[in-house]
This record gives sequence, C-alpha cells and structure tokens, in this order.
Amino acid sequence: MGEMNLSNLAFYSARPTLRIDGQDNDMASGLMQSLVMREQEGGLSSIEIAFVNFTAKEDGQVGPAFEDEQVLKLGAALKVYAGEAAAPTEIFSGTISAIEFAFDSEGPPRLLVQAEDKAQKARMTRRIAVYDNKSVADIAREVAGRMGLTPTITGLSDTSVVEVQFDESDLAFLRRLLVRHGADMQISGTELQVSARKDVQRNQVTLRMHSQLHKIRVVADLTHQVTEVKVTGFDFAQGQAVEGSGSSAPVGPGSGRQGKELVQQVFGERVQQTSHRLALTQSEADALAQAEFEQRARRFVRVEACCEGNPSLRVGTHVTLADVSPRFDNVYYVTACTHRYDMKRGFETELCAESAYFGNPA
Repeated sequence: MGEMNLSNLAFYSARPTLRIDGQDNDMASGLMQSLVMREQEGGLSSIEIAFVNFTAKEDGQVGPAFEDEQVLKLGAALKVYAGEAAAPTEIFSGTISAIEFAFDSEGPPRLLVQAEDKAQKARMTRRIAVYDNKSVADIAREVAGRMGLTPTITGLSDTSVVEVQFDESDLAFLRRLLVRHGADMQISGTELQVSARKDVQRNQVTLRMHSQLHKIRVVADLTHQVTEVKVTGFDFAQGQAVEGSGSSAPVGPGSGRQGKELVQQVFGERVQQTSHRLALTQSEADALAQAEFEQRARRFVRVEACCEGNPSLRVGTHVTLADVSPRFDNVYYVTACTHRYDMKRGFETELCAESAYFGNPA
C-alpha cells in the first residue's frame, strides 16, 4: 500500500485552526505561534498553545490581545483542527485549565494556554469503592457515567469477583484495570471508547522512507520477552490455590517472527512468575497471565518516528512502514502521538508504535 497524499493540492496550508466556546476566532488563529498536542494509551489528551499577546485594535491602538478574557479564559471550551486548512480534521476537544504569561527580549509578550480533554474530570476525582461481581465493561460504564460520557465498549464482559479502587482517581483506577486485562480507552467527542487492544484500529496510515517520514528509530529487543507468564492466586470459594498461564500467540498488526520464538532460540526457556497480580479464580488467573504475556510480546519491536503532520495518526492507528529495512518494514500499532506546529518547521507528527513481530531476513 502506498502513502496517502495529505492533500490533493500541490501547495496547501497545514496551519491548525481553533474553535473557542463553539466559535471560530480569526484573531486567536492568526496570533497562534506554536502548538503541541499529546495523547497516549490510557486516555487524557493534552495541548499547549502559544499566542502572541500583542495586537493592533480596531481603534488603531496597539496593546494586549487577550487580557479582556473575551476569548482566552480559564474554563473555555477549546477545539483544535489540523491537516489541510480547507478541510481540517479535529485532533483535540477539551477545556482550558491553565493560562501562562511569558516574555523575553527576543520577541513580543506571549500567552500560553493549556487544556485537557474530558478525561480531566476523572483525573481530578479520587474515591474508595468496591466493585463486586462486575465485569470490566460494567465498571467502565459506571466510570463513564461519572465523567458525563457515553460508554462505547467492545467485549470485556467476563465478571471479576471483586475490584477495589482505594484512594485512586477514576482515571488511574480505570487505566490500571484496563492494562491488567489487555485493554485501552480513549475519548472521542462525548464517547468513552473502551475495548481490548486486539479490537482497536482507528485509522490505517503508510509512511515511506525518504517521503513523508522524516526521522525514525526502530528496535527489536529481547530484554523483556518471555516464553510464558504465570500468575498465582487463591480461590476462596473453592478453598484452593490457582495458577494461570499465558503463552498464546499475540493478536495484533504485523507479521514475522515473534519474540517468544527468538528468546527461546537465543536464551532458552524464560518463564515470568508474576507476583503483583493476585487472582481470585482460575479463569481470572489465566486471563491476567495472558494479558501480561501479550503486553510484553507487543513491545518486542518499538518505533519512534517523526513525519509530515498527519491528523489521521492517533493512538490506535495501524502504521505501515515501507522502504525502511526488510526486517523492520511491517505494520505497527501507535501507542503515543504528538502533533506539533510552529512557525519554523510547520506541522509535524511524532509517534511511538509497537509490534509483536520482527520481519524475516531478506
């Protein structure tokens, strides 16, 4: 598959555009100097935007641009769009939570605005709660309700005996719970999207060497690869110890040799006994062991890259690397993404991605 053109035009503007409290604002968009938007697994996207805080007024006077709090203020709703300016794609929606003034001798005064998406509410709420005989999906629905979001959940319907949220924020608790079960969450609009990693594919993008791909580092690392993961626990209802095992082939994008195969060849059998995950039933022990095995396996080959700014690159996107190296040309899952814009380099996207597979030698 070849790279998709970022625009049908030979020359186009990739300057991000803003909508503040539901309104387009030409002054804010025009005075924007730089933008950094970050997202990662586990949700909570954040953004920082720098503006020139100095402009000419309608009456001909020159002075501060945003000090009247008519546009940029704490609590304002912020949406950011990127890509071709004629048909931009929304990359962020959230609430302004911090405003900073900065000045140095190298330029005009600046106003820096920071915002987080709707997971901010879950980050700021700590509680103690016990969830008895509920599935991960049930718990995610409860947390989504407290966040004021509509849950969109795929799978995760197996019931846990008990889950305890002990002096944790809703965000930290849900992140911890989903990692244990090999799942992820992201916020899209007013939805809390939760699903197992194997079911996530938000977009599909190809990046080719010497084209849209500017910089890349890829590593295949056996350090944390194992042939099997074991999780122990105790089933109080049955009055007996349980031990779960996980070693099945990981589900995810890409093809080639797995870390399990190569670590067996190079170092021999390597079994990981996990003691920090307590299981209360046999089925839970097996599920936790398999989730940790898959998590380790997916991180066998890891990518750090920078490319032309592309709003389709988001957490959960499947990225195909082409013309990089026969062994590393593969399909990877994006785990973190940063969209950057400034007046010098324009719009760029940085990403981290991973795959459970190392390509075959040429």
